Amino acid sequence: MSYRNLFTMLLLLWAFSLSAQKAASTAVNQTNLNLRGGPKVAAQVSLDVPGPGKVIVRFDGVCYSSPGDRIILAASNTTNWGMNDGCVELESANDDVNSNTFSHTRAYDVQAGSHTFYAVAENIYETDGSGIATLSGHLTAEWYPEEPGKPFARHIGFYSENIPVEGAPVPFNALTINAPEAGKVLLRFDGKCVSSYGDLMYFAASNNLAWTNYEGSTSNEVIDNDLNRFSFSHARVYEVTPGSHTFYAVAENFFETYGNGFANIYGSLTAVYYPNSAQAKVYNKAISTPFGIQAEGPISTLGQTVVEAPVSGQMVVNLLGTGIGSFGDKIRIGVSDTQSWEPQDGSITFEPYSSDLNRTSFSHTRVYQVSPGSHTYFANIQNIEEFEGSGLSVVYTNLNVEYFPDGSVATIEPLLLQNVRVFPNPATDMVNIEMPDLAKEEAIVQLLDPSGRVLMTQQKSASESIQQIRWNLSNLPKGLYLIQVNHTSGTVTRKLVK
Repeated sequence: MSYRNLFTMLLLLWAFSLSAQKAASTAVNQTNLNLRGGPKVAAQVSLDVPGPGKVIVRFDGVCYSSPGDRIILAASNTTNWGMNDGCVELESANDDVNSNTFSHTRAYDVQAGSHTFYAVAENIYETDGSGIATLSGHLTAEWYPEEPGKPFARHIGFYSENIPVEGAPVPFNALTINAPEAGKVLLRFDGKCVSSYGDLMYFAASNNLAWTNYEGSTSNEVIDNDLNRFSFSHARVYEVTPGSHTFYAVAENFFETYGNGFANIYGSLTAVYYPNSAQAKVYNKAISTPFGIQAEGPISTLGQTVVEAPVSGQMVVNLLGTGIGSFGDKIRIGVSDTQSWEPQDGSITFEPYSSDLNRTSFSHTRVYQVSPGSHTYFANIQNIEEFEGSGLSVVYTNLNVEYFPDGSVATIEPLLLQNVRVFPNPATDMVNIEMPDLAKEEAIVQLLDPSGRVLMTQQKSASESIQQIRWNLSNLPKGLYLIQVNHTSGTVTRKLVK
């Protein structure tokens, strides 16, 4: 190999190592942060992405603030926040019950290059407190390419005001994805609700116009008609077949209906599709304790899941749902790779305001670098610091793990095969295989079904100075196929949808 070719390969290897990162996260540990005088950046992360796609950014955790202050929290691609679905808001009940859990998600279309995202906070609108807050949580950014055979994301942000939600589930928004093959969809609905005192609100990310009990929804209610807003978060994982699938953001006023039955929702609905053939995967463990779990004493494990990593990579682990505690207790909930807590970023905490107003909707995220092998993640709970209640807690939650293997963004392809392109894709009757660097090279081009069975073959000699092959696919049924180009330097495979 010449020095020039060696240098080119080393350059490719270096660029590949940069582009292999698909997720970035940082713990947010801001103590006594002054949120007056404009938006404050609590944390930031950067992603270097190799091509166009969508970045899903989430800021979640717990905020401790002063009564009388309204706190704005947002995940953003600027050092500011936007109105409506661009933020969530919360207020503390009093000097003792001064924590609120939160979750905010945004999505951004990006091109190749470096992109920075921010966790933003501000005290505005209501400023009767000190303006000081403590934030503990995570800022996470995940990049999904627009590339056949890879996971992709779809997102819609929205706001709906004065919607009656009593009496039946109400779909606040919907999005549709087209799955080219069987796979899984991680669906998430989070944001902010403004509702009436006396109403118990349920929220669900769902594949139908309804919700179910336990892990099928999350719930919360406001303290009074001034402290009338809270953040919520709910996610489900669905198995999908090839084809079109529609998902919904659903809400309902249920069980307690003493208020006016109206809701304002400022939220995000996000769907991430993972094809079964992709190395990147999503895993889900639904956990419910309808009869309660004793949280007083040592740390208790609500549930756990084991994930196998064939190669090194990243695990984005998210625990979210509803926690219901006993009045007088302070409850800590979180996800971890151990059956223990870690300082600050290891959990969220909440405490009931009363025996009736005793629940919260929470979201807690951790990101772990992993080596090949088996990895276990735990949903932990513990009654801490305040023990005047029964110590019994009820939790309905989902433990979701997204596995991003190193190298899942691209593969190092031989130089002469890097520009192989298949179009149109999806195809109808005809497809073109473009090979601009193989005009004077021998090559074998094959069409395969997903099981690897060869359906068509064309051999090209070095004397055939052609750069493109055109095939008629009219006799083939609709579905997923593979186009493989074989050359002495190696092989590339492109997915084709008909």
